[in-house]
Amino acid sequence: MSGTVKVAVTQHEPVWFDLQGTVDKTCRLIEEAANNGAQLIAFPEVWVTGYPAWIWARPLDPPLATKYIKNSLSYDSKEMAQICTAARKAGITVVLGFSENDHNSLYIAQCTISPSGAIVMKRRKFKPTHMERTVYGDAGGSSLDNVREIEGVGRVGALSCWEHLQPLLKYHTISLREQIHVAAWPPLHLHTDENPNLYSLTADGCACLSQTYAMESSTFVLHCTSVMTQAGIDAHKTEGTFFGVQGGGHSAVFAPDGRRLTKPLPAGEEGFVYADLPMDMLVGCRHFADPVGHYSRPELLWLGVDKREKKHVREEGQEKGKLNGESGLDVERDGGGGKASEVQV
Repeated sequence: MSGTVKVAVTQHEPVWFDLQGTVDKTCRLIEEAANNGAQLIAFPEVWVTGYPAWIWARPLDPPLATKYIKNSLSYDSKEMAQICTAARKAGITVVLGFSENDHNSLYIAQCTISPSGAIVMKRRKFKPTHMERTVYGDAGGSSLDNVREIEGVGRVGALSCWEHLQPLLKYHTISLREQIHVAAWPPLHLHTDENPNLYSLTADGCACLSQTYAMESSTFVLHCTSVMTQAGIDAHKTEGTFFGVQGGGHSAVFAPDGRRLTKPLPAGEEGFVYADLPMDMLVGCRHFADPVGHYSRPELLWLGVDKREKKHVREEGQEKGKLNGESGLDVERDGGGGKASEVQV
């Protein structure tokens, strides 16, 4: 892939606890980015329908959790079809972060929608972080397949939030030879005396993780965050807590050598961060260090991978066959009785 690819990284606020409202806003942003010449638009972690900020203030809030579940997004829904139609009409690649509702079980999900409107990649966050486990479940093996070739754009991959802290998961993603990586994050806030949480949970620390991923992988990284205004704080009743501060927007684009290619928007301001990606820069960077190529020692260090889906109900003596994978993806799987694969990279 040579030439230049123009990308749009969102920094916006969802319509809290309003599925249709956030989907309508998503479609407007897709159209706007395409009209400004972008070939790919990236959305943050659980953009639809917003990050469940209340969990960091009080893990138990059944009425709010019920509302959140009912306003989460299913693949087999008119709302997802609406987003796919918007991508097709705009002729743009969409990497969407959303709270996935699968029979009222929730997952932190990402999908890639091609310019034809087809969903070409589905994945879930492998391990929700800390308090997120009060809301979301874990991923299965098919979520390892998180990179897709998009014509005219390149190989596009995605991870969510603190998955950028997991070395083995990152290495596997790098092994899939992505060229543009979407790093999806929730609203992030600066590390201050008033916000003395882990530095790695703050805007500065998370930007370091995305920047490090760019350098580790020699990949363009779209660091995508969302905004929370007073409307979000009021909706979650989180005034004075971890997510009780207005702002949160720190979207950026990092080059394969780690340099920042974009200027920041104010943290509380909605807008796009646009960047033109010179794709030949990937070649120059990987000439120096390709961690899954010439800059590796697979005879000494390698990664073992098991992509099999572990079904909740498995029939005795089940042989290889077509199983229903995550989120309706039909995939050929072993059924739980075969050997794990070993990927040497």
